[in-house]
Amino acid sequence: MLKIIKKNIYNYKQNIIVNDKINNFIKKKKKIQNNFLEKKYYKSIAFLGPIGSYSHLATLFYIKKNFSKKTFINISCHNFTEIFFYIKNELINLAIVPIYNNYTGLIKEVSFLLKKNSFLLIKKNFVLPIHHCLVSSKKNIVLNKIEKIFSHEEPLKQCSIFIKKYPWKLKYCSSSSLAMKLIKLKQSKKLAAIGNKIAAKIHHLYILKNKISNIVNNETNFLVLEKF
Repeated sequence: MLKIIKKNIYNYKQNIIVNDKINNFIKKKKKIQNNFLEKKYYKSIAFLGPIGSYSHLATLFYIKKNFSKKTFINISCHNFTEIFFYIKNELINLAIVPIYNNYTGLIKEVSFLLKKNSFLLIKKNFVLPIHHCLVSSKKNIVLNKIEKIFSHEEPLKQCSIFIKKYPWKLKYCSSSSLAMKLIKLKQSKKLAAIGNKIAAKIHHLYILKNKISNIVNNETNFLVLEKF
């Protein structure tokens, strides 16, 4: 797990992770460039969604498996278009994006952006196990009383069999972790979100139901991208 050193700075498997948002990162670009030259930072990595998104988990997984005793700046982005724009303009070193899920198939938006941006090199391809759960800001809620479910479109598709058991409306969000953040802010018994346990813990949410994916061995392929 992430061990907090101070606000937005973590120790993770002997690596130091500095979490930042892209707007802050750009504002501090000159200072950060000097830190890269001084080898204070090793790489900047962009991913989709706030901390706790599946792309964020994939980023941590990639760092854990490939590096030791390095310092990274992890950059949270709002959407895939933004990620590709920043790597195209060399504002970041690497991007980690999902490309294929073994239940829902190809992630079309990412595939389209890859074709459009032929200047990118696929540095690595790896698989992340996906474990979805239903969460709420309130404890011990009767599932039939929930009116609306928040999540990214991929988790909603991957949990469609479970979702169809209930008369819920769906609210599409740019990431599953943002969905959790929103229901935390709203504090309503009528709202829930689908995402992962780590994001639920980050946002102090209650898990209503575990293992809700349509298939047991749900996996997503992620790509590590860099500019030629």
